[in-house]
Amino acid sequence: MDSELTKESIGKLYGKYLIPSLGGALATSVYSFVDTIAVGQACGPDGAAAIAVINPYFALMCFLGMLFGIGGSVLMSHAKGEGKPERADRLFTLSVLLLCITIAISWILSAIFLDEILIFSGADDALLPYARSYILPIVVSFPLFAINTFLAPVVRYDEKPQLVLKAVLIGGCFNIFGDWFLVFPMNLDMFGAGLATALGALIQTAILLSHFVFRHSSLKFRKSRDAASDARRILSTGFGASILDVAIAVLTIIINKQTMKYGGRDELAVLGVIMTISFLLQHLYAGAGQAVQPISSTNFGAGLRKRAWKSFTYLLWTSIAFGVLSTAVCALFPEAILSLFMDTTESVMRIGPHIVIIYALSFLLMAVNINIVFFLQSVLLAFPALLFSLSRGIAVSGLLLFILPLFMSMDGILWAMVLAEVITFIVAMPYTLYARKKQLYS
Repeated sequence: MDSELTKESIGKLYGKYLIPSLGGALATSVYSFVDTIAVGQACGPDGAAAIAVINPYFALMCFLGMLFGIGGSVLMSHAKGEGKPERADRLFTLSVLLLCITIAISWILSAIFLDEILIFSGADDALLPYARSYILPIVVSFPLFAINTFLAPVVRYDEKPQLVLKAVLIGGCFNIFGDWFLVFPMNLDMFGAGLATALGALIQTAILLSHFVFRHSSLKFRKSRDAASDARRILSTGFGASILDVAIAVLTIIINKQTMKYGGRDELAVLGVIMTISFLLQHLYAGAGQAVQPISSTNFGAGLRKRAWKSFTYLLWTSIAFGVLSTAVCALFPEAILSLFMDTTESVMRIGPHIVIIYALSFLLMAVNINIVFFLQSVLLAFPALLFSLSRGIAVSGLLLFILPLFMSMDGILWAMVLAEVITFIVAMPYTLYARKKQLYS
């Protein structure tokens, strides 16, 4: 109960955690964003389309980090609020162990079946060489991306949000410079962009690990007393947030395949751009949710439920503002966005603005839907959070992606994403208001 999280005003705490959290949440997605611009300008629509094929792989790496990072840090915050620091240490230790085991298995399998993964993600014979060239350095550095995503919420739990921001800014700036230098002066094209991303991730990992190497962390390694039970709680708590990345991977694969069926490589190139933006925005939105989690989790664990739910008000208004701004920018400047991301052709500019504008409508409610999930986790409503994540991210979206194109062709792919967000909001928002009333007044 001696933590600042239970004493300072919620508004002040939210402001303190929000900007660093946004930076940390963009850790991996910003690399894909910058790389799409570099390869789109260097290699044209085929380069942008290849990035769309690779995005599920990035989502897998984020999934592993968030699964154990969010799951562990939320439970650690509850333990802190309850005045049980040794339990927080045990949860941290177990989270690290589970992450290492899962990384090892995933790393080996992804290296062995790399071509099969790329083809399954939508690559055809023309796109496969582009995708393979870019992804080789990423595969070699696979653990770095998962570790970065894991460490961001853990370091924020340890009340060092500024270090997370510092890591992503330095790593991101290096990646931007590396993309320019390796792709253009060095003429390494797709491989250069992938190499710059890997090196940026290495720098970011080193900065985040310095928190532990130089003993600035309050966390210690302790053996878990009930590893099986703690592991189940970490997984169940973290899965609701990490399903965001599973959904990105699954939906990207479905969209890629449906686009190649009902459109072609030009349509995939445009969708590669807007999905890269969506990938970035979803993690930006999630950053607001992650900023609230240590605040709401610690206060909820300390029995200060009104303070915990007060943070949801700040989160809700932030989400609404993000959604409106994101949709407005994409809808007003689709041609400028396409020109930024690739060396456009006449055919791309003919079909592109229409695709960007419709897809961007999904951003309007996306932020609210994502952050409802993050908040529900922090007040120990993990099952509803998981249910909303699965329905929004995979079940509803996936079903609509197969049904609507039968009647609307390419437009059906775009409207499926918009309709999925509307359906999720209609269900999730009333439940959240009901949960608030039940926890505060029953």
